[in-house]
Amino acid sequence: MDEEFGSLASAFYEHVRRRPDALAVTDEHRSVSYAELAGAASEIRRSLDELGLVPGDRVGIFMRRSWRVVAAIVAVISHGCTYVPLDPDYPAERVRFMAGDSELRAICADPDGPWPFAAMPRVEVTGATGDVLPPVERSGEIPTHIIYTSGSTGTPKGVATPEGAVLELFRSARERFSFGPGDVWSWFHSHCFDFSIWEMWGALLHGGRVVAIPVAAGRDPRLLLTTLDAERVTVLCQVPSMFKYLAWAMEQSPRPLALRYLIFGGEAIDRDTIRAWMDLTGGREQIVNIYGPTETTVFSTCTVVDRATVQDTSGPTNIGRALRHVRTAVVGADGQAVPTGAEGELWVGGTALATGYVGRPALNAEKFPLADLGDGRRRWYRTGDLVRQLESGSFEYLGRIDSQVKIRGFRVELGEIEAVLRRTPGVSDAAVIVRTPPGGEPLIVAYLVGTPLSPRELRALCGERLPAHMVPARFRTVPVLPLNPNGKLDRLALEAAR
Repeated sequence: MDEEFGSLASAFYEHVRRRPDALAVTDEHRSVSYAELAGAASEIRRSLDELGLVPGDRVGIFMRRSWRVVAAIVAVISHGCTYVPLDPDYPAERVRFMAGDSELRAICADPDGPWPFAAMPRVEVTGATGDVLPPVERSGEIPTHIIYTSGSTGTPKGVATPEGAVLELFRSARERFSFGPGDVWSWFHSHCFDFSIWEMWGALLHGGRVVAIPVAAGRDPRLLLTTLDAERVTVLCQVPSMFKYLAWAMEQSPRPLALRYLIFGGEAIDRDTIRAWMDLTGGREQIVNIYGPTETTVFSTCTVVDRATVQDTSGPTNIGRALRHVRTAVVGADGQAVPTGAEGELWVGGTALATGYVGRPALNAEKFPLADLGDGRRRWYRTGDLVRQLESGSFEYLGRIDSQVKIRGFRVELGEIEAVLRRTPGVSDAAVIVRTPPGGEPLIVAYLVGTPLSPRELRALCGERLPAHMVPARFRTVPVLPLNPNGKLDRLALEAAR
Protein backbone atom coordinates (compact mmCIF):
# COMPACT_ATOMS: atom_id res chain seq x y z
CA MET A 1 0.00 0.00 0.00
CA ASP A 2 3.03 2.29 0.45
CA GLU A 3 3.22 2.59 -3.34
CA GLU A 4 0.51 5.25 -3.10
CA PHE A 5 3.01 7.46 -1.28
CA GLY A 6 5.98 6.97 -3.59
CA SER A 7 6.09 10.76 -3.80
CA LEU A 8 3.71 13.60 -3.04
CA ALA A 9 3.23 14.36 -6.74
CA SER A 10 2.76 10.75 -7.85
CA ALA A 11 0.17 10.13 -5.14
CA PHE A 12 -1.74 13.26 -6.12
CA TYR A 13 -1.67 12.51 -9.86
CA GLU A 14 -2.83 8.95 -9.21
CA HIS A 15 -6.02 10.42 -7.73
CA VAL A 16 -6.25 12.71 -10.77
CA ARG A 17 -6.13 9.61 -12.97
CA ARG A 18 -8.57 7.52 -10.93
CA ARG A 19 -11.11 10.15 -9.86
CA PRO A 20 -10.65 13.26 -12.03
CA ASP A 21 -14.10 14.65 -11.26
CA ALA A 22 -13.86 14.23 -7.47
CA LEU A 23 -13.65 17.55 -5.63
CA ALA A 24 -10.15 18.38 -4.41
CA VAL A 25 -10.48 21.88 -2.93
CA THR A 26 -13.35 24.13 -1.91
CA ASP A 27 -13.07 27.76 -0.91
CA GLU A 28 -15.72 30.41 -0.41
CA HIS A 29 -15.73 31.27 -4.12
CA ARG A 30 -15.25 28.00 -5.97
CA SER A 31 -14.88 24.21 -5.80
CA VAL A 32 -12.33 22.53 -8.07
CA SER A 33 -11.93 18.89 -9.02
CA TYR A 34 -8.70 16.91 -9.00
CA ALA A 35 -8.50 17.32 -12.79
CA GLU A 36 -9.03 21.09 -12.57
CA LEU A 37 -6.46 21.43 -9.81
CA ALA A 38 -3.92 19.47 -11.86
CA GLY A 39 -4.70 21.63 -14.90
CA ALA A 40 -4.19 24.85 -12.92
CA ALA A 41 -0.93 23.51 -11.48
CA SER A 42 0.26 22.68 -14.99
CA GLU A 43 -0.38 26.25 -16.17
CA ILE A 44 1.73 27.55 -13.29
CA ARG A 45 4.47 25.07 -14.21
CA ARG A 46 4.51 26.39 -17.78
CA SER A 47 5.21 29.85 -16.37
CA LEU A 48 8.01 28.45 -14.22
CA ASP A 49 9.43 26.70 -17.26
CA GLU A 50 9.36 29.91 -19.30
CA LEU A 51 11.40 31.57 -16.56
CA GLY A 52 13.97 28.79 -16.84
CA LEU A 53 13.32 27.24 -13.43
CA VAL A 54 14.61 23.70 -12.94
CA PRO A 55 14.38 21.10 -10.16
CA GLY A 56 16.02 22.38 -7.02
CA ASP A 57 15.09 26.03 -7.58
CA ARG A 58 13.08 27.81 -4.91
CA VAL A 59 9.74 29.52 -5.52
CA GLY A 60 7.90 31.83 -3.16
CA ILE A 61 4.14 31.63 -2.66
CA PHE A 62 2.97 35.13 -1.71
CA MET A 63 -0.78 34.58 -1.77
CA ARG A 64 -3.87 34.72 0.41
CA ARG A 65 -5.68 31.53 1.30
CA SER A 66 -7.66 30.13 -1.62
CA TRP A 67 -7.72 27.04 -3.81
CA ARG A 68 -5.08 28.72 -6.00
CA VAL A 69 -2.51 28.43 -3.18
CA VAL A 70 -2.99 24.65 -3.26
CA ALA A 71 -2.54 24.72 -7.05
CA ALA A 72 0.69 26.70 -6.65
CA ILE A 73 2.07 24.26 -4.06
CA VAL A 74 1.23 21.26 -6.26
CA ALA A 75 2.84 23.05 -9.22
CA VAL A 76 6.10 23.84 -7.43
CA ILE A 77 6.50 20.34 -6.01
CA SER A 78 5.52 18.68 -9.31
CA HIS A 79 8.17 20.81 -11.06
CA GLY A 80 10.83 19.43 -8.71
CA CYS A 81 11.23 22.77 -6.91
CA THR A 82 10.95 23.96 -3.31
CA TYR A 83 8.16 26.28 -2.19
CA VAL A 84 8.68 29.05 0.36
CA PRO A 85 5.44 30.40 1.88
CA LEU A 86 5.27 34.17 2.30
CA ASP A 87 2.34 35.85 4.05
CA PRO A 88 1.04 39.06 2.36
CA ASP A 89 0.07 40.29 5.83
CA TYR A 90 3.66 40.15 7.09
CA PRO A 91 5.71 43.38 7.08
CA ALA A 92 7.33 44.06 3.71
CA GLU A 93 10.81 44.12 5.29
CA ARG A 94 10.28 40.63 6.67
CA VAL A 95 9.07 39.00 3.45
CA ARG A 96 11.85 40.66 1.47
CA PHE A 97 14.35 39.20 3.93
CA MET A 98 12.83 35.72 3.51
CA ALA A 99 12.89 36.02 -0.27
CA GLY A 100 16.57 36.98 -0.26
CA ASP A 101 17.63 34.55 2.44
CA SER A 102 16.04 31.60 0.63
CA GLU A 103 17.40 32.75 -2.76
CA LEU A 104 14.06 32.65 -4.55
CA ARG A 105 14.05 32.44 -8.34
CA ALA A 106 10.41 33.50 -8.70
CA ILE A 107 7.31 34.22 -6.62
CA CYS A 108 3.73 33.08 -7.23
CA ALA A 109 1.26 35.84 -6.42
CA ASP A 110 -2.41 36.78 -6.60
CA PRO A 111 -3.14 38.96 -9.64
CA ASP A 112 -4.46 41.82 -7.52
CA GLY A 113 -2.24 41.27 -4.49
CA PRO A 114 0.53 43.48 -3.06
CA TRP A 115 4.07 43.27 -4.45
CA PRO A 116 6.87 44.54 -2.18
CA PHE A 117 9.65 42.91 -4.21
CA ALA A 118 12.01 44.53 -6.68
CA ALA A 119 13.61 42.71 -9.63
CA MET A 120 11.89 39.43 -8.78
CA PRO A 121 10.05 37.40 -11.45
CA ARG A 122 6.33 37.31 -10.68
CA VAL A 123 4.07 34.41 -11.61
CA GLU A 124 0.45 35.53 -11.43
CA VAL A 125 -1.80 32.65 -10.39
CA THR A 126 -5.13 33.31 -12.05
CA GLY A 127 -6.58 29.82 -11.77
CA ALA A 128 -6.49 29.23 -15.52
CA THR A 129 -6.23 25.54 -16.45
CA GLY A 130 -4.46 23.69 -19.23
CA ASP A 131 -3.41 20.23 -20.33
CA VAL A 132 -2.02 18.24 -17.42
CA LEU A 133 1.77 17.88 -17.34
CA PRO A 134 3.29 14.79 -15.71
CA PRO A 135 5.38 15.43 -12.59
CA VAL A 136 9.15 15.49 -12.96
CA GLU A 137 11.49 13.24 -11.01
CA ARG A 138 12.84 15.04 -7.98
CA SER A 139 15.90 14.23 -5.89
CA GLY A 140 15.30 13.28 -2.29
CA GLU A 141 17.83 15.95 -1.33
CA ILE A 142 15.58 18.75 -2.62
CA PRO A 143 13.35 20.15 0.14
CA THR A 144 9.64 20.30 -0.59
CA HIS A 145 9.34 23.50 1.42
CA ILE A 146 11.20 26.02 3.55
CA ILE A 147 9.16 27.47 6.40
CA TYR A 148 10.47 30.43 8.38
CA THR A 149 10.22 30.47 12.15
CA SER A 150 11.05 33.13 14.71
CA GLY A 151 14.76 33.54 15.47
CA SER A 152 16.25 34.36 18.87
CA THR A 153 18.94 36.56 17.31
CA GLY A 154 16.45 38.97 15.76
CA THR A 155 15.97 37.48 12.28
CA PRO A 156 13.72 34.58 11.20
CA LYS A 157 15.32 31.31 10.17
CA GLY A 158 14.25 29.03 7.33
CA VAL A 159 13.64 25.35 8.08
CA ALA A 160 14.20 23.17 4.98
CA THR A 161 12.23 19.91 4.99
CA PRO A 162 12.91 16.96 2.65
CA GLU A 163 10.05 15.19 0.88
CA GLY A 164 10.89 11.92 2.60
CA ALA A 165 10.10 13.42 5.99
CA VAL A 166 6.62 14.47 4.81
CA LEU A 167 5.95 11.05 3.26
CA GLU A 168 7.14 9.23 6.38
CA LEU A 169 4.79 11.33 8.50
CA PHE A 170 1.77 10.14 6.53
CA ARG A 171 3.00 6.55 6.33
CA SER A 172 3.35 6.43 10.11
CA ALA A 173 0.02 8.21 10.56
CA ARG A 174 -1.71 5.19 9.01
CA GLU A 175 -1.04 3.35 12.26
CA ARG A 176 -2.95 5.98 14.26
CA PHE A 177 -5.60 7.28 11.82
CA SER A 178 -7.91 5.85 9.14
CA PHE A 179 -8.12 8.57 6.49
CA GLY A 180 -9.75 7.98 3.11
CA PRO A 181 -11.27 9.61 0.02
CA GLY A 182 -14.48 10.36 1.89
CA ASP A 183 -12.77 12.68 4.33
CA VAL A 184 -13.17 16.45 4.18
CA TRP A 185 -10.27 18.33 5.76
CA SER A 186 -10.40 21.87 7.07
CA TRP A 187 -7.52 24.09 5.99
CA PHE A 188 -7.62 26.60 8.82
CA HIS A 189 -3.99 27.64 9.21
CA SER A 190 -1.75 29.89 7.15
CA HIS A 191 0.42 28.13 4.58
CA CYS A 192 3.32 29.76 6.49
CA PHE A 193 2.48 27.49 9.46
CA ASP A 194 3.55 23.84 9.15
CA PHE A 195 0.16 22.61 10.41
CA SER A 196 -1.07 23.48 6.88
CA ILE A 197 1.11 20.71 5.39
CA TRP A 198 -0.85 18.17 7.40
CA GLU A 199 -4.18 19.78 6.49
CA MET A 200 -3.59 20.05 2.73
CA TRP A 201 -1.62 16.88 2.00
CA GLY A 202 -3.70 14.85 4.45
CA ALA A 203 -6.59 15.37 2.05
CA LEU A 204 -4.72 15.20 -1.28
CA LEU A 205 -2.70 12.07 -0.51
CA HIS A 206 -5.87 10.18 0.42
CA GLY A 207 -8.11 11.51 -2.35
CA GLY A 208 -10.16 13.64 0.02
CA ARG A 209 -11.27 17.27 -0.15
CA VAL A 210 -9.64 20.37 1.31
CA VAL A 211 -11.94 23.11 2.59
CA ALA A 212 -10.14 26.46 2.70
CA ILE A 213 -11.66 28.14 5.74
CA PRO A 214 -12.54 31.77 4.86
CA VAL A 215 -10.56 34.40 6.76
CA ALA A 216 -13.80 35.78 8.16
CA ALA A 217 -14.69 32.35 9.56
CA GLY A 218 -11.28 32.14 11.20
CA ARG A 219 -12.18 35.31 13.13
CA ASP A 220 -15.83 34.51 13.84
CA PRO A 221 -16.38 31.18 15.63
CA ARG A 222 -20.07 31.14 14.77
CA LEU A 223 -19.29 31.43 11.07
CA LEU A 224 -16.61 28.76 11.43
CA LEU A 225 -19.11 26.41 13.02
CA THR A 226 -21.57 27.09 10.20
CA THR A 227 -18.83 26.36 7.62
CA LEU A 228 -17.84 23.08 9.30
CA ASP A 229 -21.47 22.02 9.31
CA ALA A 230 -22.28 23.09 5.74
CA GLU A 231 -19.14 21.50 4.25
CA ARG A 232 -19.52 18.33 6.38
CA VAL A 233 -15.89 18.56 7.52
CA THR A 234 -14.62 15.26 8.98
CA VAL A 235 -11.05 16.24 9.97
CA LEU A 236 -10.62 19.48 11.92
CA CYS A 237 -7.21 20.72 13.08
CA GLN A 238 -7.09 23.40 15.77
CA VAL A 239 -4.74 25.34 18.02
CA PRO A 240 -6.18 25.08 21.57
CA SER A 241 -6.27 28.84 22.24
CA MET A 242 -8.47 29.33 19.17
CA PHE A 243 -10.62 26.23 19.73
CA LYS A 244 -12.15 27.59 22.93
CA TYR A 245 -14.07 30.13 20.84
CA LEU A 246 -15.43 27.38 18.60
CA ALA A 247 -16.51 25.47 21.72
CA TRP A 248 -18.33 28.61 22.89
CA ALA A 249 -20.12 28.87 19.52
CA MET A 250 -21.13 25.21 19.76
CA GLU A 251 -22.53 25.81 23.22
CA GLN A 252 -24.57 28.75 21.90
CA SER A 253 -25.83 26.88 18.83
CA PRO A 254 -25.33 23.08 19.09
CA ARG A 255 -25.43 21.13 15.84
CA PRO A 256 -24.50 17.60 14.73
CA LEU A 257 -21.17 17.97 12.93
CA ALA A 258 -19.69 15.27 10.68
CA LEU A 259 -16.33 15.26 12.49
CA ARG A 260 -14.42 12.00 12.73
CA TYR A 261 -11.17 13.55 14.01
CA LEU A 262 -10.49 16.67 16.06
CA ILE A 263 -6.73 17.20 16.11
CA PHE A 264 -4.95 19.65 18.42
CA GLY A 265 -1.43 20.97 17.92
CA GLY A 266 0.79 23.99 18.38
CA GLU A 267 0.08 24.47 22.10
CA ALA A 268 -0.77 22.56 25.26
CA ILE A 269 -4.37 21.35 25.19
CA ASP A 270 -7.06 23.11 27.22
CA ARG A 271 -8.60 20.21 29.10
CA ASP A 272 -11.52 22.19 30.51
CA THR A 273 -12.60 23.27 27.02
CA ILE A 274 -12.24 19.76 25.59
CA ARG A 275 -14.31 18.30 28.43
CA ALA A 276 -17.06 20.85 27.72
CA TRP A 277 -16.90 19.99 24.00
CA MET A 278 -17.25 16.27 24.79
CA ASP A 279 -20.35 17.04 26.83
CA LEU A 280 -21.85 18.91 23.87
CA THR A 281 -21.01 16.38 21.13
CA GLY A 282 -21.25 13.15 23.07
CA GLY A 283 -17.68 12.24 22.10
CA ARG A 284 -18.60 11.15 18.56
CA GLU A 285 -15.25 12.24 17.09
CA GLN A 286 -11.82 10.99 18.12
CA ILE A 287 -9.76 13.73 19.74
CA VAL A 288 -6.00 13.60 19.22
CA ASN A 289 -3.22 15.75 20.67
CA ILE A 290 -0.12 16.05 18.48
CA TYR A 291 3.30 17.47 19.31
CA GLY A 292 6.28 18.45 17.19
CA PRO A 293 8.40 21.44 16.18
CA THR A 294 8.69 22.51 12.54
CA GLU A 295 12.17 20.95 12.48
CA THR A 296 10.61 17.49 12.97
CA THR A 297 7.99 17.83 10.19
CA VAL A 298 4.63 18.82 11.68
CA PHE A 299 4.50 16.33 14.55
CA SER A 300 6.60 13.65 16.23
CA THR A 301 4.30 12.26 18.93
CA CYS A 302 0.57 11.96 19.41
CA THR A 303 -2.01 10.59 21.80
CA VAL A 304 -5.76 10.09 21.93
CA VAL A 305 -7.50 12.44 24.35
CA ASP A 306 -10.36 10.67 26.14
CA ARG A 307 -12.55 11.62 29.08
CA ALA A 308 -10.07 10.25 31.59
CA THR A 309 -7.41 12.52 30.11
CA VAL A 310 -9.41 15.70 30.68
CA GLN A 311 -10.90 14.89 34.09
CA ASP A 312 -7.73 15.86 35.99
CA THR A 313 -6.46 19.27 34.90
CA SER A 314 -3.74 19.60 37.52
CA GLY A 315 -0.96 17.50 36.00
CA PRO A 316 1.32 18.06 33.00
CA THR A 317 0.04 17.64 29.44
CA ASN A 318 0.64 14.18 27.96
CA ILE A 319 1.95 14.53 24.38
CA GLY A 320 1.86 10.80 23.64
CA ARG A 321 4.29 8.34 22.12
CA ALA A 322 6.61 8.78 19.17
CA LEU A 323 5.46 7.89 15.65
CA ARG A 324 7.06 4.85 14.03
CA HIS A 325 9.62 6.79 12.01
CA VAL A 326 10.68 8.99 14.93
CA ARG A 327 13.48 8.36 17.43
CA THR A 328 13.42 10.10 20.81
CA ALA A 329 15.72 10.59 23.77
CA VAL A 330 15.43 12.57 27.00
CA VAL A 331 18.77 14.25 27.60
CA GLY A 332 20.22 15.82 30.73
CA ALA A 333 22.39 18.91 31.08
CA ASP A 334 25.49 16.70 30.69
CA GLY A 335 24.44 15.65 27.18
CA GLN A 336 23.65 12.08 28.24
CA ALA A 337 20.30 10.27 28.07
CA VAL A 338 18.46 10.14 31.39
CA PRO A 339 16.43 7.14 32.66
CA THR A 340 12.67 6.80 32.32
CA GLY A 341 10.89 9.07 34.77
CA ALA A 342 13.65 11.68 34.92
CA GLU A 343 13.30 15.18 33.51
CA GLY A 344 15.35 16.36 30.56
CA GLU A 345 15.34 17.98 27.13
CA LEU A 346 13.55 16.06 24.40
CA TRP A 347 15.78 15.23 21.43
CA VAL A 348 14.18 13.91 18.24
CA GLY A 349 15.86 11.84 15.54
CA GLY A 350 14.98 9.54 12.66
CA THR A 351 13.60 10.31 9.21
CA ALA A 352 11.35 13.06 10.61
CA LEU A 353 14.13 15.64 10.68
CA ALA A 354 14.47 18.71 8.52
CA THR A 355 17.73 19.03 6.63
CA GLY A 356 18.46 22.11 8.75
CA TYR A 357 18.32 25.89 8.68
CA VAL A 358 19.04 27.65 5.41
CA GLY A 359 22.50 29.23 5.42
CA ARG A 360 23.06 28.76 9.19
CA PRO A 361 25.90 26.20 9.62
CA ALA A 362 26.77 27.23 13.19
CA LEU A 363 23.14 27.01 14.31
CA ASN A 364 22.75 23.67 12.54
CA ALA A 365 25.75 22.30 14.43
CA GLU A 366 24.19 23.47 17.70
CA LYS A 367 20.58 22.41 17.13
CA PHE A 368 21.13 19.30 14.95
CA PRO A 369 24.08 17.58 16.69
CA LEU A 370 25.52 14.16 15.87
CA ALA A 371 25.46 12.06 19.04
CA ASP A 372 25.27 8.50 20.35
CA LEU A 373 22.56 8.39 22.99
CA GLY A 374 22.50 4.64 23.37
CA ASP A 375 21.53 3.20 19.98
CA GLY A 376 24.35 4.35 17.73
CA ARG A 377 25.56 7.68 16.43
CA ARG A 378 22.85 9.61 14.66
CA ARG A 379 21.67 13.12 13.90
CA TRP A 380 19.28 14.67 16.40
CA TYR A 381 17.23 17.82 16.81
CA ARG A 382 17.30 19.49 20.20
CA THR A 383 13.71 20.66 20.76
CA GLY A 384 14.33 22.87 23.80
CA ASP A 385 11.29 21.25 25.43
CA LEU A 386 11.51 19.85 28.94
CA VAL A 387 9.79 16.46 29.26
CA ARG A 388 9.55 13.31 31.32
CA GLN A 389 9.06 9.88 29.73
CA LEU A 390 6.62 7.57 31.47
CA GLU A 391 6.80 3.77 31.72
CA SER A 392 4.13 3.60 28.98
CA GLY A 393 6.55 5.26 26.54
CA SER A 394 4.55 8.48 26.35
CA PHE A 395 5.91 11.88 27.36
CA GLU A 396 4.72 14.56 29.75
CA TYR A 397 5.42 18.12 28.61
CA LEU A 398 6.93 20.21 31.41
CA GLY A 399 7.78 23.49 29.67
CA ARG A 400 10.69 25.19 27.89
CA ILE A 401 14.36 25.40 28.77
CA ASP A 402 14.58 28.80 27.02
CA SER A 403 12.40 31.86 26.38
CA GLN A 404 10.55 30.50 23.35
CA VAL A 405 6.74 30.68 23.61
CA LYS A 406 3.69 29.84 21.53
CA ILE A 407 1.18 32.49 20.50
CA ARG A 408 -1.93 31.10 18.74
CA GLY A 409 0.23 28.13 17.72
CA PHE A 410 2.99 30.24 16.18
CA ARG A 411 6.44 29.77 17.62
CA VAL A 412 7.78 33.04 18.97
CA GLU A 413 11.33 33.72 20.12
CA LEU A 414 11.06 36.56 22.62
CA GLY A 415 14.63 37.49 21.74
CA GLU A 416 13.54 38.47 18.22
CA ILE A 417 11.01 40.94 19.60
CA GLU A 418 13.57 42.28 22.08
CA ALA A 419 16.08 42.78 19.26
CA VAL A 420 13.56 44.89 17.33
CA LEU A 421 12.75 46.99 20.40
CA ARG A 422 16.41 47.58 21.23
CA ARG A 423 16.88 49.11 17.76
CA THR A 424 14.18 51.68 18.56
CA PRO A 425 15.51 55.24 19.00
CA GLY A 426 15.75 56.18 22.65
CA VAL A 427 15.46 52.61 23.98
CA SER A 428 18.52 51.56 25.98
CA ASP A 429 17.25 48.08 26.88
CA ALA A 430 14.18 45.89 26.47
CA ALA A 431 12.72 42.64 27.75
CA VAL A 432 9.59 40.76 26.74
CA ILE A 433 7.45 38.27 28.65
CA VAL A 434 4.10 36.56 28.10
CA ARG A 435 1.17 36.90 30.46
CA THR A 436 -2.06 34.92 30.27
CA PRO A 437 -5.04 36.56 32.01
CA PRO A 438 -7.62 34.20 33.57
CA GLY A 439 -9.71 32.70 30.78
CA GLY A 440 -7.92 34.75 28.14
CA GLU A 441 -5.26 34.33 25.47
CA PRO A 442 -1.52 34.77 26.06
CA LEU A 443 -0.44 38.41 25.74
CA ILE A 444 3.05 39.66 24.88
CA VAL A 445 4.15 42.39 27.29
CA ALA A 446 7.24 44.51 26.55
CA TYR A 447 9.29 46.30 29.23
CA LEU A 448 11.44 49.18 27.97
CA VAL A 449 14.15 51.27 29.55
CA GLY A 450 14.22 54.89 28.38
CA THR A 451 11.72 55.24 25.51
CA PRO A 452 10.25 58.59 24.45
CA LEU A 453 7.62 56.89 22.27
CA SER A 454 3.99 56.21 23.09
CA PRO A 455 2.54 52.69 23.08
CA ARG A 456 0.74 53.50 19.82
CA GLU A 457 4.01 54.59 18.19
CA LEU A 458 5.83 51.52 19.52
CA ARG A 459 3.09 49.22 18.25
CA ALA A 460 3.25 50.81 14.79
CA LEU A 461 7.04 50.53 14.69
CA CYS A 462 6.91 46.84 15.68
CA GLY A 463 4.22 46.26 13.06
CA GLU A 464 6.67 47.42 10.38
CA ARG A 465 9.15 44.70 11.32
CA LEU A 466 7.20 41.87 12.96
CA PRO A 467 4.13 39.81 12.01
CA ALA A 468 0.97 40.67 13.91
CA HIS A 469 1.18 37.73 16.31
CA MET A 470 4.60 38.96 17.51
CA VAL A 471 3.66 42.61 18.16
CA PRO A 472 3.41 43.24 21.93
CA ALA A 473 -0.08 43.87 23.25
CA ARG A 474 1.21 46.03 26.09
CA PHE A 475 4.22 48.26 26.68
CA ARG A 476 5.63 49.22 30.09
CA THR A 477 8.41 51.71 30.82
CA VAL A 478 10.74 50.81 33.70
CA PRO A 479 13.84 52.59 35.07
CA VAL A 480 15.92 49.40 34.94
CA LEU A 481 15.43 45.71 34.08
CA PRO A 482 15.64 43.41 37.13
CA LEU A 483 18.57 40.98 37.25
CA ASN A 484 19.05 37.82 39.27
CA PRO A 485 22.21 37.15 41.35
CA ASN A 486 23.89 35.66 38.26
CA GLY A 487 23.49 38.93 36.38
CA LYS A 488 20.84 37.55 34.01
CA LEU A 489 17.39 38.99 33.36
CA ASP A 490 15.00 38.04 36.16
CA ARG A 491 11.86 37.22 34.18
CA LEU A 492 10.01 36.14 37.31
CA ALA A 493 10.50 39.61 38.77
CA LEU A 494 9.12 41.10 35.53
CA GLU A 495 6.11 38.80 35.70
CA ALA A 496 5.45 39.99 39.25
CA ALA A 497 5.67 43.65 38.20
CA ARG A 498 2.54 45.53 37.15
